Amino acid sequence: MKRLIYFTLIIFALSSCDKEKKYLREGNENFEEKQYEKAEDNYLKALAIDSTYKKAQFNLANSNYKKDKEDQLNKSLIYYDKALSNDSILDTNFLADLYYNRGNTNFKLALLDSVQKDEKYDKGLEKAIRDYKNTLKINSQDSAAKYNLSLAMRLLKQNKNNNQNKQKKENKEQKKQEKQENKQKKEENQEKDDKPQEYQKKQNQDKERMLEALKNNEKNTLDRLKKEKDKNTQQNRNDKDW
Repeated sequence: MKRLIYFTLIIFALSSCDKEKKYLREGNENFEEKQYEKAEDNYLKALAIDSTYKKAQFNLANSNYKKDKEDQLNKSLIYYDKALSNDSILDTNFLADLYYNRGNTNFKLALLDSVQKDEKYDKGLEKAIRDYKNTLKINSQDSAAKYNLSLAMRLLKQNKNNNQNKQKKENKEQKKQEKQENKQKKEENQEKDDKPQEYQKKQNQDKERMLEALKNNEKNTLDRLKKEKDKNTQQNRNDKDW
């Protein structure tokens, strides 16, 4: 009886294995026909049977990559990561393909940010470069990996140089602006310092004019009094002689 149960379990295990492979094959057919939604459904069915099925994870990542959208590309990375995080992969060609395809995904995500070219752009290129290098460690003759590695490195270097030049220009403009602001501030302070001096100078000038006016008035008054005195003196003399 025990032998029968054991034999039944073996048959069930083999049939399950055949079933996940069946879904994988159907998914591959859909993939070849560019029916990526159907392919994804079949790969997910295969993974529902065996969540560690590396080929299903790899092909599911590939089908998401083909949709060419940012959210799908990010989903693609998740499945490439899962395939790479499993137990050691003995098939070196399969491992090289995993790294290469993940590199392409990171590269494509970086290029989606090619307008702004900010930190996201650089990080995407850096990840792609690491994946291409890992590919070449396994297969040093992979010409596609060599070309993509060279292109990613050139774009990363170019962007970093552009960012450095941009930063230098911004720093130069900032220093120029600060210099102008300091000059303007200095002129304003100088103007404030000059105003009391001008005011004092004007006050002194007004005071001098007032003193001059007083002197003139005083002189005129003295002259008038003298004339009146001289006139009175002459009048007295005339009266006496008469």
